[in-house]
Amino acid sequence: MDSRPTVVCTSNRNTVRTDLSLLLECLKFQMKSPDLQKQALLTIHSICEKREDNVDLLREMGGVAFVYNLSKSSIVRSDVKETALFTLCTLAEANVYCKNSLCRKETFADLASLLVEEDIPLTQKRVSVYLLSVLVANNKSGQTLSQTTSCLDILLDLFRTTSPLSAGASLRAANATQTFQLWASVSSALCGCVNNPQNEEGQRICVAAFPVIKVWLQQIALPPTEIFQPICSFIAMTVANNSCVQESFSASGGLDTLTLALARLASAADTSLLSCQLSVTISKTLSACITENSSLASGLAQYGVVSHLFSLLASPHLDHEERLSVLLTMGHCTEASEEHQFQLVQCGGLPLIITLLTEDTSEEVRKAATFILQTCKQATMSMGVPDVKVRHGEGKHADPFINMESFKSSAKELLRRIDQLEKRPAKEAEDEQEVLHPFDSSEERGQPSLPPASPPPLQQESFRSIPTAYTLKLHWSPHVFTWAATRGRQRAAHSRQ
Repeated sequence: MDSRPTVVCTSNRNTVRTDLSLLLECLKFQMKSPDLQKQALLTIHSICEKREDNVDLLREMGGVAFVYNLSKSSIVRSDVKETALFTLCTLAEANVYCKNSLCRKETFADLASLLVEEDIPLTQKRVSVYLLSVLVANNKSGQTLSQTTSCLDILLDLFRTTSPLSAGASLRAANATQTFQLWASVSSALCGCVNNPQNEEGQRICVAAFPVIKVWLQQIALPPTEIFQPICSFIAMTVANNSCVQESFSASGGLDTLTLALARLASAADTSLLSCQLSVTISKTLSACITENSSLASGLAQYGVVSHLFSLLASPHLDHEERLSVLLTMGHCTEASEEHQFQLVQCGGLPLIITLLTEDTSEEVRKAATFILQTCKQATMSMGVPDVKVRHGEGKHADPFINMESFKSSAKELLRRIDQLEKRPAKEAEDEQEVLHPFDSSEERGQPSLPPASPPPLQQESFRSIPTAYTLKLHWSPHVFTWAATRGRQRAAHSRQ
């Protein structure tokens, strides 16, 4: 049996161990050479990035603890601290044991102290927020620590004060780019504090930001996506699967303001790519706001939201994923109330839904279309009754009730087509029945699928979004390598003596 692969693997592991050991010595013995320390830290980052086994080696030799202590040392330069924090982010992301070892009250308290200091560089604050993001991501204990150490409250304060839409934004023009990057990172960190896994206490705390978010939504007509997406990501993650928080967002006026923004943008979705993208983002956010909350979903009928979603659905700029997200939001509405159903029928939406069911290549889109048709069948049948009337228009501007008699003919044709679709072969019909309630999927109940962060499409800014200086491809520094090689020869000579 060939043992060469095992020998090569062992040899590589020993080489990595030696490299990390030399780099760690460089950090310890070059305290008066900050540039060498930075290069050593960045090289450790390069060796350990996405390499769980390499992080284990560093952790076993005490390297993680030393880098952490370096990040809060009072005798090293601020840019060395910043680089040490960034390296800790890399190590924690790559190795869950390293992440758990850092997930302590002491760590969060240190980060809280950094974030409230006014005289530290914005990039150092941003990397501190980045580390917080890593520690709370998919980590219930990290989320809890963010609450008990006031990190969550500090993040909320930064979210309000560093926003490009805040009152003092014009006074920060000199650092506008760095401040915006910090704000986007804060938004991602907040999303991690309240969701994935869902943290109801964190969501409750974040309700405090809803009033200012409403103001932001009111003051922007056609916002850039890089500003709009972090706001919508925060909203969606905070309200997701939490009826009390959903009600709070509605009570703050945020839900109405968001719906009016959709009404304003969706009408131009077929001709403007930006309007289409923003409308999809709003649609996804609305979906999170009304999921499993029929009273809030029903209330949106006063704004004719289904007709706006129909306009968006007809846009040529949508891809399959975006079309599905619009259909899901529409389904939440039509499931919640008959008024939404009648509005969809009245605006001529059913033929398009039927077309999607019969012709779209995406199975998920076809399933969502099936669900909408099933919710609207009763409304379509009611159109044949002379006394059935619905409002036309939005809110206070609604026209008087109008008779639906003129829609009888089209209603009969739509019912005929729906009946034909329901009589499809048994197997196909069975497949469609599986999604009688497509919104019960784990994806829809968990984090809303929003367009990165975070953070994010409604992603929050990616956690990998960090200062540009750190995103360059990293190599061994000749100076670090020369120092390490010399150090290695000195140790070898000493051992021979």
